[in-house]
Amino acid sequence: MQKMDNLESRLEEIVRTSTEEAAINEWSTIQAKSELAVYNYRLDHVQQVVAVAKHIAQEIGADMEVVIIASWLHDIAKPGMGGVKDHGGIGAKIASEILTDLAIEEEVIERVCDAIEKHVGLTLNEPVQPLEAQVLWDADKIVKLGAVALVQYLTDRVRIHPGELMSQISKELNEFIPLGEKIAESMNTEPGRMIAKKRLETFRQFAETLQKEIRLE
Repeated sequence: MQKMDNLESRLEEIVRTSTEEAAINEWSTIQAKSELAVYNYRLDHVQQVVAVAKHIAQEIGADMEVVIIASWLHDIAKPGMGGVKDHGGIGAKIASEILTDLAIEEEVIERVCDAIEKHVGLTLNEPVQPLEAQVLWDADKIVKLGAVALVQYLTDRVRIHPGELMSQISKELNEFIPLGEKIAESMNTEPGRMIAKKRLETFRQFAETLQKEIRLE
């Protein structure tokens, strides 16, 4: 068995060495030929937040104008994947400048910026206020759960952790579930809680199924 294990390790290294350059070239060639990013996570995230926020706002009667504008601009200070310190506060200032240039009413701008400032964090001890801030907070966190989150996670792992094995991805997904539960429990609105609960279950089922397949259970 020891002999076979050693042989497998050598064979894996041979396959890795023979495929690595081709894989690198395939990704870099695609990006070099395209004016668009291979995958724009932040745009995708914002689009998904807008869609969820519209749904929740309609369900609970929140101000749709404020919700839509705040949803589109909530991460304006964080264009890439990396974290930005106080992106809620900085984003609110940038949003104010953008909306002033677009001649949006001052009262609307203030409410939009308030929602943007309050959307940060993954969990809550008590609901944020007012209603529009609740909608944005819930939508932003809901998109971190479910099938959408899984596709975004798997796509970005390629860039963030090149060469990562499926077993490590599975481990990370399953380790996220306790945090996912806390996120779902932190929803401000009833529609948000319902959506988050459903999406968390989708995430959990996928993570558990992947783990079982890897372990051949």
